[in-house]
Amino acid sequence: MTAWNKFLFLLFLCSACNTAPISKVITVSETAGLAREIEYVSAVLSVEERLKENEIIVATDQESGESFLIQVSETLKQNKGFELSILFPINLAANQTKTFELRIEQKMSEALPVQLMLSENQLSVENKYYQVYFSESDDQRGGQVNGIRLKNFNNQLLKRGHIAMHWAPNFSKRDSENYFNLEDLPPSSANVIEREQYRVLKKRSGITDSVPEIQIKAQYEFLADLPYVIFESTMTMKDEVILDLLRNDEMTMDSLFTHVAYSKKDGSTHRLKLYDKELDFLEKNPIDDDAEWVAFYNQDKRYGFGSIRLAYDITNLEGGKSPTYKPYTKISKASSNGRYWNRVISDTIQTFAKGSKYYEKNAYLIFEVDQEIPEKEVLHFNASLRSPLKVKVQ
Repeated sequence: MTAWNKFLFLLFLCSACNTAPISKVITVSETAGLAREIEYVSAVLSVEERLKENEIIVATDQESGESFLIQVSETLKQNKGFELSILFPINLAANQTKTFELRIEQKMSEALPVQLMLSENQLSVENKYYQVYFSESDDQRGGQVNGIRLKNFNNQLLKRGHIAMHWAPNFSKRDSENYFNLEDLPPSSANVIEREQYRVLKKRSGITDSVPEIQIKAQYEFLADLPYVIFESTMTMKDEVILDLLRNDEMTMDSLFTHVAYSKKDGSTHRLKLYDKELDFLEKNPIDDDAEWVAFYNQDKRYGFGSIRLAYDITNLEGGKSPTYKPYTKISKASSNGRYWNRVISDTIQTFAKGSKYYEKNAYLIFEVDQEIPEKEVLHFNASLRSPLKVKVQ
């Protein structure tokens, strides 16, 4: 139990109030042999009545007796009762199982504190590892990640000087000189931030002015006490469109790193210097479009930043395969010595039929470079994120 959770429990729970068990027990098991310092459990609870405004759900570890707050993210009415979508943090040793009893408590304050800080203007989110900045513009468009400050590495700022840092998903219409992405969604499009106890969600969706045939939907998920941000995006062709470029998972940055590392099909890792002729190796040996992860790191300053690709789906609305052209992961040399990675889905002129669809889900991870195995932390989080905890609700 973290000190914050202890504070929350003591400050907001009324020990003199009657508690109401909801006859639910949650068992969480680690089965992959990986220690989880902190991970979030999500589940759905079926209950007979909706929670009252002054009620919260508390979980108690049946072995240690420690208690903490359960976040209720959504309540759905069902034929009989309600379904509650819940979220809570947990730490588990390798192959450990914990069991929690749930009960209802009355809270002593109308507002519960959160573990992530959202700026007053809603243009930055931070936890103990990072402060993420969102882009903004005169016409109130924007909304993508513009920069990331690394709190544990002398507040190093990851950025791309003249444009947003996160540049995906993106596309270019035939005969157009510009790329379009979330930055180009009009002010009237959805741009929503949801602040919860353990996370902040930023959601964007809509169509760009210049390519109205493509519906974009995207979401950032920021979680307390974790060194990564989860990002999901979907591009769906509402109508047939001719494009000369289609990409996602793109991060473009200034000259801030010394090396790139990535996973190969056989599970091994390949490393290359970003500012050396050996990077030319990729011209004839490109990184797979579905490589499990790719990362940049600075060997001297010991910080790294990478993408763990949790999902990549090109299934169209009819269940078939959406168009691609020689897809691969590209490491690009940019102006002013910048470097960026992106997944090229297509880089030729071709027609994308109505119903074509492209989905990605990535964990953008900040990590410390290990002296012997630079990507050691990437390998750990890649393994744990692909091996979710086993959750059973009784």
